[in-house]
Amino acid sequence: MSTKEKILNELKSLPAGEFVSGEELAASCSVSRAAIWKAIRSLENEGYKIEAVTNRGYRIMECPDKLDSEIISSYLAENDIFLKHIFIFEEIDSTNTEAKRRACEAGAFRNSEGELTESGQNLHPALFVSECQTGGKGRLGRTFVSPKDSGVYFSLLYSPKGGIKNPALYTAAASVAVSKAVQKLYGEKCGIKWVNDVFLAEKKISGILVEGIANFETGSIDAAIVGIGINIRKNPELTGEITKIAGSIEEAKLSKNEEFPVISKNILVAEVVKNLVKFYEAFESGEESLKKEMIEEYRQRSILTGRAVTVNPVAGGNGRVYKAKVLGISEEIKLIVETENGEKIELNSGEVSLHSYDFV
Repeated sequence: MSTKEKILNELKSLPAGEFVSGEELAASCSVSRAAIWKAIRSLENEGYKIEAVTNRGYRIMECPDKLDSEIISSYLAENDIFLKHIFIFEEIDSTNTEAKRRACEAGAFRNSEGELTESGQNLHPALFVSECQTGGKGRLGRTFVSPKDSGVYFSLLYSPKGGIKNPALYTAAASVAVSKAVQKLYGEKCGIKWVNDVFLAEKKISGILVEGIANFETGSIDAAIVGIGINIRKNPELTGEITKIAGSIEEAKLSKNEEFPVISKNILVAEVVKNLVKFYEAFESGEESLKKEMIEEYRQRSILTGRAVTVNPVAGGNGRVYKAKVLGISEEIKLIVETENGEKIELNSGEVSLHSYDFV
């Protein structure tokens, strides 16, 4: 443990209102007073606000909003959610990619009887969270811009007994989990654009990418990797046409002249994961009431129902693009539309848009 880390632990462990002297820190860390001063300056450069008082010493006044596995784990435990591992990164290519790397290293998650293997026990469920991503991924091979200090980016690795039966349910549950968390913590009701985009004040504030880990021996999907990115503050790297679609929680609050509450990223992540795991456990156990509750909330939050849209059934390909009216969402999370000639279609996949720039 570095001197800076030792000092930080000492400062964090102080009772409220108390100080620790530079002499005491130097003695406990076995370094000079100059080294203590240098470490304090380094902590301040990282965003810690440290009060220094002559003849009393130092104390922390405010900590930066840094990701912390202990805070996330503690919040989840208070809600009876226990994860095997929480991996925290300052920067990573993609949390989904990292989850897949770990899954590949682990091999089979479950044996022929459906019981978790030793490696499966170590990763089910596991959470990967990063301050920023250099190669964030969206649907259909798109890029999800993920700079530091604008949002939070995380992936949940989940392997239910019996495999993933209905992937669309897992995606829908992620959208609802994010929406419920934002409403609880920020007081803002989000809408959901089928399949999995979360909107606030007519702007997309969260993207979700669910990927499966296939078992080629059984032909089943052994696990889901649920990647979620949430835009908390305005993203300075988004320019041009994309700004017509993308927004943030902060921008939505400020557009209504409302105060933007300071919510720890750790609590936001934990609240989303809490919601998500409860839904997934219900799917796994066959608890129909919570499953139905999730589907109904997904429907109620739909921003497309009753509206005219453009349908691109094979997004990014050569599928026939057509106009339709959205009638609703089925129990299997299919989008039910009625074409201009009266034909009713249930969409399993593809993209729909309210505006031409929605396909950006």
